[in-house]
Amino acid sequence: MKDKSRVKFGQMVARLRRQSMLTVEQLAEMADLKPATVQNVEEGAFNFPFDILNRIAVVMGGELKIVINETNE
Repeated sequence: MKDKSRVKFGQMVARLRRQSMLTVEQLAEMADLKPATVQNVEEGAFNFPFDILNRIAVVMGGELKIVINETNE
């Protein structure tokens, strides 16, 4: 079963890639990744290292942010 957060992230990457008029192959080349890696990210297939996700974010003109919400009970 795929993790919902990975699937959601992958859907966002795919949407931004299409809005940027890039193919999977073009994004992969720009991020120095294999097209299969980009496809797997978009499908939420695996838990990828931060470096790979960051490369995709930078190519897409963004940045990765980690937000930890601390709850005080």
